[in-house]
Amino acid sequence: MKTKTMAASLAVFLGVVGTAYAAGVSPYGQTGNFENVLLTVDNKPTQETGVLINGQLYVPAKALSDQRKLAYYYDKDSYNAYLFFGGGDNDKNVSANVAMYTNNHKSRQQIESEIMKGIPYETNDYHSGMMMQDINNIAGMIKGLLSTSDMIEYTIQMKLSQNVQPNMDTLRQQILYRSIPFDIMEDRMNALANELGRQLGSKERRRMEDIIDDIQTAVKRKEKALNALDDWLDSSSKRDLEDVRDYEADVKKYMYQALLDLTGEDLKNPGKVKSDGLKQKVDKWIRDKSSK
Repeated sequence: MKTKTMAASLAVFLGVVGTAYAAGVSPYGQTGNFENVLLTVDNKPTQETGVLINGQLYVPAKALSDQRKLAYYYDKDSYNAYLFFGGGDNDKNVSANVAMYTNNHKSRQQIESEIMKGIPYETNDYHSGMMMQDINNIAGMIKGLLSTSDMIEYTIQMKLSQNVQPNMDTLRQQILYRSIPFDIMEDRMNALANELGRQLGSKERRRMEDIIDDIQTAVKRKEKALNALDDWLDSSSKRDLEDVRDYEADVKKYMYQALLDLTGEDLKNPGKVKSDGLKQKVDKWIRDKSSK
């Protein structure tokens, strides 16, 4: 991900109309050792050039952004690019994408009632057989809350690139659906920590308590991010936008750590799973108990 294919701007591989000459003779110059290509987007000339690399055409995102075909955000610290397609003649599609937030508004109590039907939360008679399922449930909840970071970034990009004013009530509701479960599960998570202590040891109990602390911190940061987003939509202040992204960075930091400790899954290195997560320890405990 850390390979920089263009010095001037972020490049994305797309099938955009371009004019190419034989390698080594492009009249549009070169980027490094690669030939530049003149770009025309929807029959409109652009000021940007693409690059041919090993027969593939790479197009700078700016060329599409200027034509309102693309919004993007590049996180220079993580070398991650977030692309949002739409705009121009695709306003209906943009509206449809914005409508990914449900329009069926419900109170917090209604949401809590719905969620309580779908996840375990009772702590009475908690026993060791519940540990693995709870770990899996909590991991899913963590990923669910992390997915709202994409919703917030999408909202930011639609406002920046196309001046689409989001419905914050619907956005907040979607985030409530992903944050309330942690409130409902608080006692259950503490029961899990205690059971880990009884069955595996005090180190595992403390580790689960740290996970709970990280989750609770992330949920609080998510609320601060939403408040800062409200402020930015009202003010258009760069400082308010930086606050949104700072809070969101905290959400990811704490949730990434919680998931790493819980399951060994390292979201900073997709596909990498460490062997010392609580999930792996419980799995080993189950196998050891089964073999006796």
